[in-house]
Amino acid sequence: MVRPSKTPTEVELKFLLVPRERRALARNPLLARATTQTDLSSVYYDTPGWALRKQGITLRVRRVNGAFLQTIKSEAGSNLFDRGEWETKIHGAEPDRFAFAGTPAEDILGAKGVDTLIRLFSTEVQRTSRIVKEGSDRVEVSLDHGEIVAGALRQPIDELEFELKGGDADGLFAVARRFAGDAVLRLSFESKAERGYRLVAEEAPAAQNGEAVHIRGDTTGADAFALVMRACLAQVCGNANLLRERKNTEALHQLRVGLRRLGAAFATFRPILPGKELSKMDAEIKWMGGELDTARDLDVFIENNARSGKDEDDSRLRAFGDRLDAAQYASYDRALVAIDSKRFAMLVFNCSEWVEIGSWRRSRDEKVAGLRDGAASALACAGLGRLSRKLRKAAKHMRALDPQARHRARIKAKKLRYAAEFFAETFGRHSKAHRSKFIASLAKLQDALGELNDLTVAHQTLLEAAGENAALAFHSGCEVGEHDQDEVRLLQKAARGYEDWRRAKAFWR
Repeated sequence: MVRPSKTPTEVELKFLLVPRERRALARNPLLARATTQTDLSSVYYDTPGWALRKQGITLRVRRVNGAFLQTIKSEAGSNLFDRGEWETKIHGAEPDRFAFAGTPAEDILGAKGVDTLIRLFSTEVQRTSRIVKEGSDRVEVSLDHGEIVAGALRQPIDELEFELKGGDADGLFAVARRFAGDAVLRLSFESKAERGYRLVAEEAPAAQNGEAVHIRGDTTGADAFALVMRACLAQVCGNANLLRERKNTEALHQLRVGLRRLGAAFATFRPILPGKELSKMDAEIKWMGGELDTARDLDVFIENNARSGKDEDDSRLRAFGDRLDAAQYASYDRALVAIDSKRFAMLVFNCSEWVEIGSWRRSRDEKVAGLRDGAASALACAGLGRLSRKLRKAAKHMRALDPQARHRARIKAKKLRYAAEFFAETFGRHSKAHRSKFIASLAKLQDALGELNDLTVAHQTLLEAAGENAALAFHSGCEVGEHDQDEVRLLQKAARGYEDWRRAKAFWR
């Protein structure tokens, strides 16, 4: 019996393509010569109850040039750089139970019984690949075209993959950059296996919420930052890729949340991050958020205010609704232009590269290095304390704040809440009660400030939709008057929320 060979970490970058980009990439000098053309036929297996998938394990048997290779992978969610892989050459097209030894599948299938394995789906891929040398680093570049097959169901595959075969990750990103001029590189964290499982289940793609991160007290500051950033980037990429396929209000919302969480990560881990690079990426994140703001504001306004059911036959109301619909369509067009832009693609790529191999990892400043290489709990204390002080200052005189100041306070409350969630496991079980109360009080404050912000946005939306039409302007004025009655109540609610949060014990002390 040949024991499976273990690849400790499968270091890989994957990008989704559209057909015209695949053709352009095929003409890149790195793939236009000295390439290997391979037909890959892979079958994925699991138990009827998907016991492997529930543990983040995938099992496939791939036929390559008449030979069979069994691969077991330990999927790691958003972690690009820690996907365990065990490969074994086997003698047939069915899974070889002897090759499970020493892999994560061994105990699972031992308990369930190997005979319970069933074929779930397959992939048929034409792969154009080449090993590219970048200094002492070796990177396999693969252009995949094919489909996922599950019975009568089909889903196309068009991907560009870069896998590190030897050396350091610097070479991986350097080679990937050499393709950035030929296509919009849409980074994807979803594997072919994950797509296949969704196809079998006939699940429509859904908006992706923020993935929980698990930062223990002994995790280093550098590893904590990487965990947070990978989770945020996975949320951003997943929702951006969904929005390219269809208009989805929740996906747009979660894309904005992912961008906000990225900004919160920068603010939280600022003590270990160099200012110049950080400022550039922070500015790009704010640009992208700004391209989505109008669409989200209109989504919220329409959901909360329009089509209320009153005066359904009123021509003014119908005209007002038509204007809102037109504005919403235009706002989504603007959002999609930004999502499909090379600028956004490079923002995501640059963030990914910076997280994995950025200069912040090599700083020799003693204070920075101490926080970066020391326990994440020390960095958490510094970051949470700093964000708390900023919120106290911004929201101190809540009832006297104008809408712009309230909006700034709301942003600070969001950053602090995200930071508190990042470090939810860092201070152990003994802090759970204080942490829950702290985050709950922050959520109430954020919700109250959010309602006030929605009120301000509603005023602006009403007036913009009315334009110069006198009848609609009168209608809008009446609506604004109704909304104004809520402002005093919401201000009181926000002030109470601030006081409740201020009294909540800091769980990191």
